[in-house]
Amino acid sequence: MKIVLPDYIYIPDAAYQQIERLGDVTLYPDIPDSEEEVIQRIAGAEIITAAWVEINANVIQKTPSLKYIVVPGVGYDAVDVKAASQAGIRVLNCPTHNSDAVAEYTLGLILALTKKLFPAHRSLQAGNWQTLDFVGTELSGKKLVLIGYGNIGKRVEKLAQAFGMEVSHTHSQTPSEELDKQIAFADILSLHLPATPQTHHLLDARRLSLMKPSAYLINTARGAVIEQTALLKMLQEKRIAGAALDVFENEPVGTQPNANIQALANLENAIATPHIAYNTEEAGIKLGEELIANLQSCLQQQPINVVNPTKP
Repeated sequence: MKIVLPDYIYIPDAAYQQIERLGDVTLYPDIPDSEEEVIQRIAGAEIITAAWVEINANVIQKTPSLKYIVVPGVGYDAVDVKAASQAGIRVLNCPTHNSDAVAEYTLGLILALTKKLFPAHRSLQAGNWQTLDFVGTELSGKKLVLIGYGNIGKRVEKLAQAFGMEVSHTHSQTPSEELDKQIAFADILSLHLPATPQTHHLLDARRLSLMKPSAYLINTARGAVIEQTALLKMLQEKRIAGAALDVFENEPVGTQPNANIQALANLENAIATPHIAYNTEEAGIKLGEELIANLQSCLQQQPINVVNPTKP
């Protein structure tokens, strides 16, 4: 089978070398400039794995040779899974490689936000020594609500419990009324769910308004889960204590964030980072291993980590 990696994936060189030894493999060291270039690169491929480009219905339609799309990550929202299913294409993901990295990062954001580390650091950089301006919040006894309870959510729960936090969670089958109740009771609300049509703006203006004024919001999942303009307004009006975000709606492929992301980053009661929670050396090694296992399973026509039915 012909395997194509149409864009660059952050895995060790050793993993790339192993992939090259799988057979008929074409690797690209950069990101395509257009959808047309994506289609050109994957023409004739039976297996592809792409990190930065969208594999939408048009791409799928114009590459009829495709049998497998391997997503080098947990989230697979860049793939039109419905179109892939209708075309008989299996979509695979790499579900566990970054669970520790993202869970640890989530706790890091919680600590940085509740202890006011960044404002204190900026103040000291400016030549101030104002200890009373930065009164923090202790985690012990606080209620952490996890929206989403997969591999990452479960790891966050264990880490949070070590701090003495009371942890509860919701999942895809949680009734809407119960979700509202959990949001209203949370001292810290942390998101760990995929971006799907069902979760798009799950935290809209109405649900955000349910949060306590003393509550904090953490998002290391996907930006589209939150109605970002509504969150920006709430933070500007200080209707919640703060938010820490590693993911955003309409994230740039290049190096320039849009105005909405920049506005969030400039707020005193927010922490904003450029989608790096997953990005550790260890996660990169594990991603290479998981990606190779997925590709080998496709070559053997016994795919693992499949996230979609085919031809429903």
